[in-house]
Amino acid sequence: MFPVSRFFLLGLAVFGLCALAQPTAWPTLDPAPNPYGWHNAPVTVTLHASGGPGLQVCYRLSGGTPVCQPPPATILLAAEGVHTLEYWARDDTGEGPRRTLTVRIDRTPPAIHVQVPSRDARYLLRQPVRADWWAFDRPSGLELVEASARNGDPVDTATPGYQTFWVWARDRAGNETRVEVDYLVICAIETVLPSGFFLDRLLPPEERALVGRFPVRARYTVGEPITVAFRLKDFFGQIGPWTRPNLLVTQVRPDPEFEERHTIWAWLLIPYVPEAGIYKLVYDTHERAPGAYDLWLSFGDGQSERIRIELLHKKP
Repeated sequence: MFPVSRFFLLGLAVFGLCALAQPTAWPTLDPAPNPYGWHNAPVTVTLHASGGPGLQVCYRLSGGTPVCQPPPATILLAAEGVHTLEYWARDDTGEGPRRTLTVRIDRTPPAIHVQVPSRDARYLLRQPVRADWWAFDRPSGLELVEASARNGDPVDTATPGYQTFWVWARDRAGNETRVEVDYLVICAIETVLPSGFFLDRLLPPEERALVGRFPVRARYTVGEPITVAFRLKDFFGQIGPWTRPNLLVTQVRPDPEFEERHTIWAWLLIPYVPEAGIYKLVYDTHERAPGAYDLWLSFGDGQSERIRIELLHKKP
């Protein structure tokens, strides 16, 4: 019996392992998926392979026709949905194992619909209003949703003026949506003067002649005071100093280019009178010249009234 060299046995083992080795393919993704396994942008899949002579890498996308080529092979996936990529390697010795890669792409932000509060809606101060909205996403599904108020919870109507209700959502692919709805919280306005108007005088309809672009609604003589008064209430009828209303006084003059030109003469805060529960201001006209004036009455909650008056010459 002839002796067998251990180097001969080692070489025989290495030869056997090489003979048994199969071609192998493996993928890399750019960009890599997020922790949920989703992408929100196109994905480039590169298939690499190792093997012997005649090496090729093969793939079949979503059950389509197989494609084989020398490695590496690059596949761009851009369409939304779940893509299934079957891949393998082959060489002159045969075909390696087949494996499957799943690529999930969601490029559409979540959908958000706000029913309440409705856009540009008006609600009375402290009016009970319940939020009504929903958020939805496919195919990845919602990961996180935040809002000014949860669905069914009260909407903020405690502060007069313009308010913004918002809902923000992010899906499991990282797409985000934010929807904002502006609404107005107003006070109920009640007149308190005998004229039934915001001023202590009000012309009957048949006497409201046009002066410039607007009809005159009250007339005063230079030097006569103009009394402005009203009351503000909340949804439950409670009276209070809910806002900081003001009065802007402008003199109106004809202008050939703009029809009218305004000169500002006063901008005054209308004080609250706690004893009467009203806002009241007396405007002195001694220093004003005869002519047309606009009283821009702002109630401090987004509501306003433009009142054109006429100042007449003093009686002799």
